[in-house]
Amino acid sequence: MKYFKVLFCLILLILVGITGCSSKEEVTSINTVDVKDLKDHSGTYVGDNSNVVAIVRALPGGETFKEINLHNKIPKIMYGTKEDSLSEDEILKYWLDGKDTLEKNFLYNAIYLTILIPNAEGYSFKIDDQKFSVSREEMKQFISKNIQTLPDSNELFDKAVKSAAIREQFFKNVPIVKE
Repeated sequence: MKYFKVLFCLILLILVGITGCSSKEEVTSINTVDVKDLKDHSGTYVGDNSNVVAIVRALPGGETFKEINLHNKIPKIMYGTKEDSLSEDEILKYWLDGKDTLEKNFLYNAIYLTILIPNAEGYSFKIDDQKFSVSREEMKQFISKNIQTLPDSNELFDKAVKSAAIREQFFKNVPIVKE
């Protein structure tokens, strides 16, 4: 009887260990963004720190978000490692995978920040020594130039429209200036 209790506890311990080790945090990508989270924060202003941070965390790479500076109405978002987070290797592998992930994610994030934060004057993103900045006016011009028919605000957050419009049209010309 004691043998079965020990065996049961051992099996339970192994299963818990396997489950704990396999539940690794995934970094949000363009394909896995939850637009419902973003829609809840529509109309956020730069001064509303908690909502701006919630938007950044819901966008691609949000799990690697380290800090934000909201001075001068230009959100400066820094990504990197922090305690109880992904390792530096995992973060670098995600952002610098050689498939233009960095540029695409920064552009995607700038597009959503332009739509969701109406009083921002520009956007700045930084990961390690890579820094990208773009003004709100440049983003507005880019969006109006590359989207012939901008859907209304409800359609904009529809996953099907988002996928087709953003992936096909936005990534043709990346207007982000490398500093």
